[in-house]
Amino acid sequence: MKKILMMVALVAMTVSASAQDGKWTYKSEPYEGMIVVRDGDDKYGFIDEKDNVVIPCKWEYACDFSCGLAKVQNSDFKFGFIDKTGKEVIPCKYNEAYPFAEGLAGVQDENEKYGFIDTTGKVVIPFTLQDAGFFEDGKCMVKDTNGKDVTIDKTGKEVK
Repeated sequence: MKKILMMVALVAMTVSASAQDGKWTYKSEPYEGMIVVRDGDDKYGFIDEKDNVVIPCKWEYACDFSCGLAKVQNSDFKFGFIDKTGKEVIPCKYNEAYPFAEGLAGVQDENEKYGFIDTTGKVVIPFTLQDAGFFEDGKCMVKDTNGKDVTIDKTGKEVK
């Protein structure tokens, strides 16, 4: 029992130590010059590397910036993407979203099908997939319409 309490205390101290003077309950590492933070109300926002608030904490969830955009979740629990000024450039309308990689992000629509959008929000791979992932070297592992794991290219074509 003492070991468990000590471990809980250690975890609590680690989380507290990583927060800025108790202001943040979570603080990520810098990515694309921005740092994800969570405040005491469990809302997410962003600070710069000098600890200046750039985007106030108002999101239910936020991810690191990638391709100049960050995945965020609104109070309706829908996902979208913001730019580095905090402007919602791709509306929070998706059930799920992966962060951008190589200019594309996998997103899930209201019919629970995945597709891919570009950084303008344009659908480039239709919503027919059962799951999506991240592009790397122009390829991405997905689950096709039958639930089979396949690798696709940036046009949605299956590749070996």
